Amino acid sequence: MNFEELKENYSKCKLCSELLERKQIVFGSGNSQSKILFIGEAPGVTEDKQGVPFCGMSGKILSELLDSVGLSRDDIFITNTILCRPPKNRNPKKEEVNNCKDRLDVLIELMKPKVIVTIGNFATERIIGQKEITKIHGQVFEHKFNGLSLKVVPVIHPAGYLYSGRNPEMFEKMKKDFEIIKELSS
Repeated sequence: MNFEELKENYSKCKLCSELLERKQIVFGSGNSQSKILFIGEAPGVTEDKQGVPFCGMSGKILSELLDSVGLSRDDIFITNTILCRPPKNRNPKKEEVNNCKDRLDVLIELMKPKVIVTIGNFATERIIGQKEITKIHGQVFEHKFNGLSLKVVPVIHPAGYLYSGRNPEMFEKMKKDFEIIKELSS
C-alpha cells in the first residue's frame, strides 16, 4: 500500500457511528515524504469544514512555532489521532482512537519519519502510552515501532496556549520544544 491508497481507503470510513455527522475526513496535510510527522488529537469545526488539520486558531499558533525554528507546513506532515471531528469537539473516545489505530500505524510505516511530534495528551498517549503533557513536553523518547527507531517529542497543544490567555512564558517553553524538534530532524 502506498500513501495515496491509504488516504483513499479511509476517505469514506464509517467505523465510528458517532462521527458520521462530519463534513469530511481530515486525513492530513503537508509533505508526505517528510521525516517529521506531527500527530494531533482530532479535527475541530474549522478543520472539518476545510479538510486541513490545524487550520484554525491553534493552527496559526502551530505555524508561528514552526516559523520560529525555520520550518513550515511544507516541511512536515500533520495528521490527527482520529480523522473525524467528534460532536461538539468532545474528546475522542477510546473506541474511536482504536478504530483509527491501523491507519496511523500504516501511515508511520509508509512515512518512516525520524521524528514524531505528539501534540497534546491524546496523541502522546496513543504513541508512547504516557499523558501529563505539561510534565513531559519537550522530552525526547526513543520509540521502537515495527522495526523503526523513532524519536518522539510530546508538545503542548497550541490550544493550551490560547486557553492560558496567550501566556508569554508558555509560548517560550513551546518554542524551546520546537527547537528540539528542529535539531532532531537535521
